[in-house]
Amino acid sequence: MTIHLHSIKKYVFYPLIRARVCRVWIPKQNGQAINFNCLFVDREGGAIQGSAKSRDAAHFSSIITEGEYYEVKNFYTFENRYINAVVGHEAVIDLKSDTKVTRLNSPPLSIPRYYFNFTDFAHILNKEKGSRLLTDALGRLKAIQPIEKILVLGQTLEDKREFILENIRGDELRITLWGDIARSFDDASLAEQDSPLIVAFAGFRVSEFRGSANLIGTAASVWYFNPDIPELLAYKHYYAQMAVDLQQLPPSSGAVLSLQTQMNENRRTIREILCMDPYEHKNERFTCKAFIVDYDLFKGWWCQSCPDCNKPLSGLPNNLRCTEHDYPTSAPVPWFRLNCIVSDGQDVTNFLLSGKTAEYFFNASAHHLVFDKQFTDPFTVPPQLIEKLNKTKIFQLRFGAYKSVLARCEIYVCNIFDDISIEASINPPSPIKNIDTTASITSAGSSRTFTPPTPNVADPLNVDQSEIQTPASQQQTSPQKDTSHDSCRRQSKRALTFNDVDPQDSTQLHHPKPLNTDSSKEPLYKDDDTPTPQLSKKQHLSVSSSDKKTN
Repeated sequence: MTIHLHSIKKYVFYPLIRARVCRVWIPKQNGQAINFNCLFVDREGGAIQGSAKSRDAAHFSSIITEGEYYEVKNFYTFENRYINAVVGHEAVIDLKSDTKVTRLNSPPLSIPRYYFNFTDFAHILNKEKGSRLLTDALGRLKAIQPIEKILVLGQTLEDKREFILENIRGDELRITLWGDIARSFDDASLAEQDSPLIVAFAGFRVSEFRGSANLIGTAASVWYFNPDIPELLAYKHYYAQMAVDLQQLPPSSGAVLSLQTQMNENRRTIREILCMDPYEHKNERFTCKAFIVDYDLFKGWWCQSCPDCNKPLSGLPNNLRCTEHDYPTSAPVPWFRLNCIVSDGQDVTNFLLSGKTAEYFFNASAHHLVFDKQFTDPFTVPPQLIEKLNKTKIFQLRFGAYKSVLARCEIYVCNIFDDISIEASINPPSPIKNIDTTASITSAGSSRTFTPPTPNVADPLNVDQSEIQTPASQQQTSPQKDTSHDSCRRQSKRALTFNDVDPQDSTQLHHPKPLNTDSSKEPLYKDDDTPTPQLSKKQHLSVSSSDKKTN
């Protein structure tokens, strides 16, 4: 006996249903199908979602066609806990390899071809915002934006496109598609449609954009041009006597420019950056040609992040909490978050490097370094980070939010480019060995000088302690003031004093002087990424002047 869809319960076995497939969607990630989904509708108007896992997606996509009538036998159900739910049914049909799906003859006339739950434009924001039940909207396609690339959160490049829908009252609704959903929209199909072009957008999440409703595409989002539904007649009649054209939206303000344009966008020196008001330039991106001289390890180079949003967790080690998702339900994820001490040869400041931008730059994830390479101590710097020191790069930057604890705005790294002009003219310096240990740099906001560090990544030398001899002159010499070191510090300080007469050229960069190393010395680190001896939190990566003299 056929079961009515509205009578189906979760976690129950059912022998038979007959229903029409009114909608099919196959979510994809990087072009690969994640699963198969369809919407069953029966004679009584009940609707329920059917879902198959990725291993069975190809099978069901070949035997199930949207709009056809089917008999489904021997299936189980599970609870509908999808974040983005297409229908409000409590259960989902579990389509497995042993579930028998048979196509029947023409569907009954009582079952419609399409299934929508349209919401009026005026009520979308108040009624649907925050609900996990997705929203459907119908209107005339008034404007369309060509696909473009957007830098999301300063970390990821993603495809995006937008549409403007207009209803009969003249109200407008913005539709936004991202990623694979945006790429799946076929522009060529628009030319084949009659004017006016009425579109039904189904399976969208409601958000707010500048005080107005905005529908955001999800994995379940689909659209239909001029669908054969009763609501279409009113639009056809209204626009029959009007000349309507499809407009083109201008590019977004956040659209990604060409690589060469990005590399030279709003070029600034560090001195110019430090003199910028973060509030006046909050939404502005700028670039700076500089090199990393050290890492500020006050909070380490990685943090424990929320598994849902990758935001840093706070609190005690056994009671970590996310500001957005409260207490995580799964284990925290290692995530890059480190302060880079950066210089352009004239000034010094800190850039905050985190997330995917850091992964691309270091060519490794924090998860890989922590779990696979066993660099579990956030105060021990892996070789992947060390080899990026003192290499000239072009940093794309933006100001972050105001931090009350620090009483300042962080400078976030959005992207890092290779300096093509430098690479074409000279050979890039080899990692670590080109650090000029005699050059001192003046920190921003302070006259204190410091020496660029030689990070502590060297393997301990196997030396027989019995063979070590202390020179007699050293044994008899009492500690004295290192006047030569003080002289060097004074010279370095004078060399980095600002000269207000000479203007700063943001396109010029003084490169660090190479260190004349002795080839007989043992290399500072090995190629097998063996973890280095653990450094305490108070240890600094620099080698002090007294150590240099002893060595």
